[in-house]
Amino acid sequence: MADNLSMKNIWELHDYSFTIPYQQRGYKWTEYNIINLLQDLTDYISSGKGFYCLQPIAIVPIDKSSNHYSIIDGQQRLTTIYLLHKFLFSSQVNLTKETELYHYEYERDVSDERKNLLLNKIDNIDDKTIDAFYITRAYKTLEDWFKNNKNKIDEFKKLIKNELPEKSLQIIWYIVEKEKSHAAFRNINSGKIQLTNTDLIKALLLNRENSFQNRDQIAAQFELMERQFEEDRFWYMFKNKDVDRQKDQTRMDLLFNFVLHNKIKDIDEEYQNEPRLAFFELSKLNDDDLQSEWKKLRELFQRLRDLFDDPYTFHYVGFLNYCSDNKLKELLLKNKELNKSAFIRYLKNSIKSYVSKKHIEDYCYGETQALRRIFVLHNVETILQRYQQLQELKNLRFSFEYFPFELLYKQTWHIEHIASHTDNDLKSKIDRKDWLESIRADYPDIFTDEISKLETAAGDLSDDKKFENLYKKIISTDKIQGILKDSIKDESDKNSIGNLVLLDAHTNTSFHNSLFPRKRKIIILASGLKHNEKSKDEVPDVQSVYVPICTQQVYTKAYNKNSDVTLNEWTKVDFDYYLADMQEKLSFYFGEKQ
Repeated sequence: MADNLSMKNIWELHDYSFTIPYQQRGYKWTEYNIINLLQDLTDYISSGKGFYCLQPIAIVPIDKSSNHYSIIDGQQRLTTIYLLHKFLFSSQVNLTKETELYHYEYERDVSDERKNLLLNKIDNIDDKTIDAFYITRAYKTLEDWFKNNKNKIDEFKKLIKNELPEKSLQIIWYIVEKEKSHAAFRNINSGKIQLTNTDLIKALLLNRENSFQNRDQIAAQFELMERQFEEDRFWYMFKNKDVDRQKDQTRMDLLFNFVLHNKIKDIDEEYQNEPRLAFFELSKLNDDDLQSEWKKLRELFQRLRDLFDDPYTFHYVGFLNYCSDNKLKELLLKNKELNKSAFIRYLKNSIKSYVSKKHIEDYCYGETQALRRIFVLHNVETILQRYQQLQELKNLRFSFEYFPFELLYKQTWHIEHIASHTDNDLKSKIDRKDWLESIRADYPDIFTDEISKLETAAGDLSDDKKFENLYKKIISTDKIQGILKDSIKDESDKNSIGNLVLLDAHTNTSFHNSLFPRKRKIIILASGLKHNEKSKDEVPDVQSVYVPICTQQVYTKAYNKNSDVTLNEWTKVDFDYYLADMQEKLSFYFGEKQ
């Protein structure tokens, strides 16, 4: 988008031709609009600002070699400037194509009424047509204003002809490719023109009229910053929701708004109403002040990059942002104030405020938000401790593993029970069918003639009594009893944190009340730990997804350090080892350790 944006001095348009398409509405600027523009230009001329930036115009090339363009947005501004030039330089004579500022053609004018109206001398307001009324009234408004401000005429002439020292009247020039012109016109007229705050600020910084000597460097830096902000891992470390692109918001607006928050009261609220707020503020600055603001933007971006590149600040800032979207300003101020080790201590102490209980074992099923935070934090500390252990290996360097905070917002996450339910809570036909298929896939040898007869009798599994008979017979087999003998039986333990994990919604749905071995197989396939097409056929609908490292370690029994680990069930021993690992890795947040 920004590649099609530039800024032109208004005098550069002196030999241009513009066609107004038939679908364009007529000229409609009022006295109020025109006087506002004249007053703004007066204030600008007396200010220290290097250039004045008019609102964007959107054009479609008709013939670039002859500077001929079709206007799809900006007719009102261009026509007003045309009339201003007409008054200043040719008020007493008819214009020609050589003496007018730029040339107009109107597609829907059969007899060139509007073109001739612009070219000919205007003496009075003409109300024969609506177009004639607005154009002639605008001209008379200009005439009346300059009668009261005769001392401004010479300055305005020089401004239009780009002869006023260190001043430049600019227009934002947005080229739309011909094949996209109809869509662009619809978007503009429905308030969806894709000229974002970021596009406009980039054009402002790279404008040929400013005194910057390092435009190529700024262009390269700006592109790098844009690419970094579009990386989800970077963005979701600092923000827990995306910008509203339907409102033309961009992720780089975070930088602009943060730098300008001292200049604009309630900038976050104002930004929701006007996403181009930062551009309007920056466009008021002279070159030196604009350079100064760019330096602040670069410094802020580098600080964000430094936080992103460090494994500890990446994970702790990302976690705090996951808990609250209002922390970034406070965190950046502290980051500037503290050295690295003190800042990391500050982050960890800030995390304590989101730990809602005194002991980990007090968390139980149903406390969804609190459990999600604890499980994310457990994954974070697991990653960081692994990183620390790898860094301690002499003569070796390892890049660190990221926890993908972006997936916390892009996917739905559930709190899942690890241990299989041994009570028959299979109420629907679908759940019963899924459960029966998982048993058949994992333990086909238990389907004796007796069980097969009960299955036939159960038919479509809708009869509760017949399914109950089948269910009890399957559960009573030696194979299933062997699996369940070491299972967690106490209801309070089943709902305790030692029997719970964080799991994405799709994988959780794939479980279908399965027993532990089938759940384990699904996790191994989903996390990509094993690529076995035969296994995938046995467990359909398994997608490769991100499975958090702690969830992987639960189902691969990595926490249990005993030599006689059973893979058939999640046992009380597994429960205790898992809980102990959480207690050890999260001890800082629950104990007095500093």
